[in-house]
Amino acid sequence: MQKQYELTYDENFCIEADGKVRANIRFINFNQNIRGKWVKMGGIAMVVTDPMYRRKGYVKKIMNYLIEKMKKENFDVSALYPFIDTFYSAYGYVNISPFVTMKFDPKYFSRWKNLPEGYSVKRLSHEKGFKYYKEIHNKIVNTIHGSVKRNEKRWKEYDRPGPGWFVVTFNKNGKPEGVMKYSSKGFSRGFDWTEEGKLRVSEIHTLTPKSRHALYNYLYLHSDQIVEACLPIYPNQSMMYPWLQGYYMTELNPMNIWQARIIDVKSTLDNIAVSYDAQINIRITDKQITENNQTYAIKAHDGKLKVETSKKEAELEMTIEGLSSLVYGVLLTNDLEAFGWLKNAKEEEKALLDKWFPLQEPTLTEGF
Repeated sequence: MQKQYELTYDENFCIEADGKVRANIRFINFNQNIRGKWVKMGGIAMVVTDPMYRRKGYVKKIMNYLIEKMKKENFDVSALYPFIDTFYSAYGYVNISPFVTMKFDPKYFSRWKNLPEGYSVKRLSHEKGFKYYKEIHNKIVNTIHGSVKRNEKRWKEYDRPGPGWFVVTFNKNGKPEGVMKYSSKGFSRGFDWTEEGKLRVSEIHTLTPKSRHALYNYLYLHSDQIVEACLPIYPNQSMMYPWLQGYYMTELNPMNIWQARIIDVKSTLDNIAVSYDAQINIRITDKQITENNQTYAIKAHDGKLKVETSKKEAELEMTIEGLSSLVYGVLLTNDLEAFGWLKNAKEEEKALLDKWFPLQEPTLTEGF
């Protein structure tokens, strides 16, 4: 932790009272994939207050400072993991889906008892496997809505040994196509000298179905030792359920949700790819960032959005929470009306917005 703080101390913002630090927030500069477009994202993390100094507005003061900082430094969006969603909802953040893991017996991977032809698998230490993890991660984030790209400073933070292993798959040409980071403990079940055999995969990324097959083969080979495997589920991939067999029940475990909001309406929407050319005028209201309180003429041409501010008034009104929910892909326009985040919308306008921003579950690939 000391070495990590020496690397990241400049990302921390604090408030002092009575000569000591009483509240702290870490602010991380990220790039996030929003429907295939990379945008500048401010990640808010490690929000903490001395219990004896709570309810004095210290975190509120830092949050207001960071929102102003993001606006001045041309951030497009912001994301965080809340300790409670209602606190950050007051700053315009909306709830996004949680990260989900699945627990099951690795023998359910029996369909993949043999490696695909020409593929090989290697279990590697952190020192030998990290370069492959970095290479594949840098490729896979381009395919995941909501994912985060790591800069070199962030990669340095991850480049530290710890418990567990990297498993890497290689194709017939020796090129890496898949990587998995995991740890295990225990042995089988029913022995009084050890706990039950469990294996936990913290990350698994594959560039091809055959590399996914190869990693599942590796997990299947543990079925005599491991009775419970826990794997993350990524919405951008084909579902895991058809890859299993010999079962009828699994256990899904959602983790904590994350929240997000748009910081700059125009820069976020500009050049987002859409499937339908049309135009719409929307009046946006934002309680925190007054610069967003404008009417926007949004036009799709040749499959890309172009956004201009307009002096004309628009009947269609949307809050920043509604726009953030649409862009991140967690709500449709009928839902926004139920939340009170969309008003005076004609049916054809709602249909257009739903075509531009269909439901698409985002995955925040970064923990912070």
